[in-house]
This record gives sequence, structure tokens and C-alpha cells, in this order.
Amino acid sequence: MDSSKQLDWLQQTQDDRREMASPSLTTSGADILFEWRTRGVLNAVDEQWIRQLAEHAGEQHLAVLMAGAMTSAALGAGHICMDLAAVWQSPEGLRGDELRHHLSDVQVNSVAQWCAVLQNSPLVSGIEPLQAKPLVLVGTRLYFYRYYQYEQTVLAYLQKSLSKPVLSVDQSLIQSLFPQQNDTVDWQKVAVANAASQAFAVISGGPGTGKTTTVTKLLALLVAQAQQQGQSLRIELAAPTGKAAARLTESIANAKASLPLDEQVKQGIPEQASTLHRLLGSEFGRSRFKHHQHNPLHLDVLLVDEVSMVDLPMMAKLIEALPAHARLILLGDKDQLASVEAGSVLGDLSHGIENAYFQPEWAEHLTRSTGEQLQSFANSSAAPISRALTLLRTSYRFSADSGIGHLAKAMNTGQSDAVFHCLQQGYEDLAWHVPKEGQPQADVGQLAKGYEAFWQKVRAGDSVDQVHEAFNTYQILTAVRQGEFGVERINAQLEALFYQRGMIMERHKWYPGKAVMLTRNDATLGLFNGDIGICLADADGRLRVWFMQPNGEYLGLLPSRLNEYELVFAMTVHKSQGSEFDQVALVLPLTPSPVLTKELLYTGITRAKQGFSLWGTQEVIRMATQSRIKRYSGLLDALWSSP
Repeated sequence: MDSSKQLDWLQQTQDDRREMASPSLTTSGADILFEWRTRGVLNAVDEQWIRQLAEHAGEQHLAVLMAGAMTSAALGAGHICMDLAAVWQSPEGLRGDELRHHLSDVQVNSVAQWCAVLQNSPLVSGIEPLQAKPLVLVGTRLYFYRYYQYEQTVLAYLQKSLSKPVLSVDQSLIQSLFPQQNDTVDWQKVAVANAASQAFAVISGGPGTGKTTTVTKLLALLVAQAQQQGQSLRIELAAPTGKAAARLTESIANAKASLPLDEQVKQGIPEQASTLHRLLGSEFGRSRFKHHQHNPLHLDVLLVDEVSMVDLPMMAKLIEALPAHARLILLGDKDQLASVEAGSVLGDLSHGIENAYFQPEWAEHLTRSTGEQLQSFANSSAAPISRALTLLRTSYRFSADSGIGHLAKAMNTGQSDAVFHCLQQGYEDLAWHVPKEGQPQADVGQLAKGYEAFWQKVRAGDSVDQVHEAFNTYQILTAVRQGEFGVERINAQLEALFYQRGMIMERHKWYPGKAVMLTRNDATLGLFNGDIGICLADADGRLRVWFMQPNGEYLGLLPSRLNEYELVFAMTVHKSQGSEFDQVALVLPLTPSPVLTKELLYTGITRAKQGFSLWGTQEVIRMATQSRIKRYSGLLDALWSSP
């Protein structure tokens, strides 16, 4: 289906703004939507969107209006769709049986009746046949038309990839890459053989499990096999953000230097990674990328790191831009936060990865390819997608006495007692700061100490790379944006403190040492949302904002060229994904919040390499540890249903 027709149809409503109490809606429906918006159940865009559609199509049924507005709200919360059955039982933000009460007023007394009303609405399409209508109903899941298409694009690609013939793997090359024999299964070796055997693969693992080393060996195997056949491979490396791309560039270069690889093979492995936006060809003022199904990327192998940050629309567009013969290798930590935008693609893909079960014939194939004994991991009921997945289990970063490693593991299991045991154990690399009762704001004086080395280098006039390196050794993370313990307030307090202490000499808009993060892509500058710049004088004494590029070089721009940015002495945990720091301080709010989950705390903890301090009350930490992210989509069921 061509979504352009739907977009044109929707666009007709944008220039015709109506009053909030439109006569084309029933009074009760208008009142309910308005009241939900004032309570924060809906955003203004959710209410206005369904009002405009209803006016255009003449739809007045309360059950349809409520479902459409709630689907819009669900998308804003990161869900791909709204599951009517789940919402019927436990609608978020509503009081008790409020939803069922309203629906009963219009003779809708079950999920089946709700679906029946939607099926008869001019705003809703079924899938047989799929029509270009704003909403699509699949079972009890209600989608935006476009997001249903995104999901189907990803699902169709995965099903096609898994149906392709097994690719040949040179067993002698694998043995040369992994000469040591282990008493237990070498999952890095299995991951290389697994990914080399098929067109699509996912390699997941926590911090320090050797993901980069593994994929470097994988690329070495693919390059060596191609060279033996007199061929060359076009390999591209990518990540969601500039920071993550820079880290991938550095990691691949270090891995190549440390591994005993043939020089010709090393030359065939690229080092420079780009952002996904840059790879696909983001163009200013256009939502469509340069590369798509009619103008595919020029590559044979694509490796994407930090896939937990990739949302469903981006994954769909990436897949559409792949040439038919290309391999796609996804790398990431399945336990990190899901993407800021809608979807949890890596989470859906790797839902059953902990079991590490393969269908028997695939377990036998991997045993032959690697020499690893994998018969105990064979299971005839394993889902087909399981063959594309490998989980790296051993962390080489954290030693047995590392508090960070133990805390991350405890948080990942959601066991609050184990979390507090770690925090109270006295590990040298862990600190727990409990706010005093009635404390009105964060202790910015204590938090600011981590930036002392950074400000010394700024004041000394050290080079751009030295200042950036010092800045990246420490980072304050927050769980929320607003409030006394949110990122906006803490950044403002830090800037005021730096001025009071003489680190900032003049309180102008720009000053040496000002650190900012871009909040919007700017393809004309080659910079993207999440890129961090530091303001420093150039050789002529003019202030410029310096951004590190994926190749390790620095781009200096006049401050006037930057449009949308924010201070980044503190950043949210979401924004920290794809980054690592020697020392991390994570500040939690004093009161519970829906954003506080074990995934958020786990992501914050695993940004730290040498030291981690947690600022929060026992009540809030316990609540977060026992909460987890839930995002509705159809991918999970489609991928993990029994064969």
C-alpha cells in the first residue's frame, strides 16, 4: 500500500482547525477527550488528531474516538500499537473501571464488541484487504497505518532471511581466529560461526562481553573467505548516534590492532563508522532518505552497533535500503533501555535469547562449524528466529570483586534485595548517596567535583582533543527532565555553580568550556541529535563549538550556526546510550515515576567503567528495580510463536 494517499488525505485536515467543542462530535465524546487531556491521560496532539479525523470521516462513535486517541497516546509512550485486550483490563492513567464504564454507556461491554465497532468504522482497516485508512485493526491490536507497515516490513525481511540457504563457513579460518580451547562453550566463537552462516544475525551481550572483538573476528572471517575466492567485500559500520559511531570506530580500530590478523585481511575491515542518518543520506527538510528500496545502499555487509537505540521506523527504513544480497549484523545489549521513539526492536528480536536454544539441525550445524558441543542447546520447539541470535555471557571488563559488575547483574534480574546488598557491601567502585529527608534539590556541589579535571584543562588552554577526553571521563545522569532532580534544573545549577567558583569568567551565552548536546539532526552540518560539542577558542581566539567526528577528527563551528541544543554537564540516561565514562553519577528523583525501571537503572550503571555513584532513596530504587519496560507490538508474538 502506498501511504502517500493516506498522508494527502490527512493533510487536508491540517489547514482547517476547528474549535475544541466541535459540533461533529457527540458532546459526551468531546467532554471525555477534553477531560482526559486535562488529566494528562492524553496529550493535546492525541485529542486533536482524532477530532480532526472524526470530523473528516463523520465518525462519532465514542468507542472509536477513545480507541483512536489512546492509540495515539500509546505511540507517544513508545508502543507500536495499542492492545485493546490489555487496555481493557488495565488502562494506564485511568481510574479503576473508568474506561469500561464509558464504553458500557455506548453498549460496548467486551473486547470483542469493541473490536466489532472498530471494524465497522470508516477510520479503521482490517488486513484482508489492507486499505489506506488511518488505523489498522489486527486481532485486538490497533495500529497507525504507517506503523503497521513498518512492522510488516521488518517481519517480512526476517522471515525471508531465515528462509535463505545456509551460507558456507570456512572451519579452518574459525579455528585460526579462536585457537584456544575452553572447557565451556565459547559463545564468541559460536556467534562468529552463526552470523557467518546466514544473511541476518543478532549478537547481544552486556558491557565487557567482547561484542566488538567478536564482530571484528566475524568481519575478518568474511573478508578472508571473500579474498580466497578473489573477491572483495564492501563493508559499512553504523550506529544510531555520532557518539556511538565514534566509539564503534575506536573499538574496531583497537580490536584490529590487537588481533593476530593477516595484514591483507585487516585492510579489508573498515574502521570508520557513520551514523544511520548519514549512511542512509538524511537530507535537510525532508523526511525521506536518499537511500531506499529504489536506490539501495552500495554494500555487501552492514554492521549496526547499539541496536537497542534503533526504533521501528528507522529499522524498517534501513531494511528497505539494503540490497537483496547484503548481510545485516545487529549488535547491542538487549537489557538496555529501548529506543526513545516507538518500538523495541532488539527487545522483540532477542526475547528468548537467554535460553540459547536452537532447532536441532541448526545446533548440529554450529557444532560442526565450531567444534563446540551444542547438543544440549538443541530444542525441537525453538522458534526459527532463535537461530539468528547469539548471547555473549562472560564479562571481561569487571573482575570478581567489581561492584559495578555485581550491581548491574543484580539490577538486570530485578532483585531489589540483591541490589541493596551490592550498594551496602563496601565495593571501592560503588557509592550510594541517600538524600536527606526534606532535601529540596540535588547536591550539585558534590556532583560538580567530577568536573574539576575538565575545568583545569579548559583554563589551561589545552587542545580540543584533551578537553574532550577529560569531559568524557565523568558524567552526571538523570532519570527525568523536569523537577529539582531533573536534567534541566541540575544543568542550570551546575552552570551557576561553575560561575560562582570562577570556572566561567563571563556569563555570556557562550564561554570556554560550555558543553552542549544537539537535540535535532542537522544534515547540512553533518551533525545529529545526541552529538556533543564543547566551546573553546580556535587559533585566532574565536569561540567555536567543537564536535568529534566518527573518524576521530574535530569539527569547529561558530556558535551562531547551532540552532537546537541543550547544556550537557548532566544528561538523561536515554541520551547516554552509546556512551561510556570512567565515572558516572546517576541522580534519581525523590518520588516514584513511571520512567523509573530496571532497564533505566541498568543502562545508567553500565555507562560506568571504573566508578559509579547512585543518588536516590531506598523506596525509589526498590520501585525502579521491580519495574520493567513493556511495549506493545506484534513482532514479539510473530517471531516467538512455535514453529
